[in-house]
Amino acid sequence: MTRWPALSVALVLLPLAAHAQSAKPAKPVAKPSTNYERCLASASGMSTAGMIDCANAELRVQDGRLNNAYQSAILRLERPRQKVALQKAQRAWIAFRDADCAALYDEDWGSMARVQANACVLEHTRQRAVELEHFRKFD
Repeated sequence: MTRWPALSVALVLLPLAAHAQSAKPAKPVAKPSTNYERCLASASGMSTAGMIDCANAELRVQDGRLNNAYQSAILRLERPRQKVALQKAQRAWIAFRDADCAALYDEDWGSMARVQANACVLEHTRQRAVELEHFRKFD
């Protein structure tokens, strides 16, 4: 008999949870550029140094994209306090990205650790650019 009240509550809450889940906007996904994929697939992109060079070239592209998205997001904000809040968030994000990716590299872990750390910076940067491109856009 004690299972029925719990089951009743679960049956009532389940549709609410499903609705809340479906009401969330989908998080934009950052995809690698075709130039980056082409670079990695090339003969030079198969080596450790080549992978790092490909990641660095793509990072320059994505960093430019991130900076443009940030500037556009700042322009969409009306009040100084909103701009300050985004500036503060961006500085915190940069500190997080740098620390998160630095944790993936140690000179004792070999050259692939450097590749992984560079890829981490690239992925974080690409994803943040997408997030800022969608920041305060309600379309």
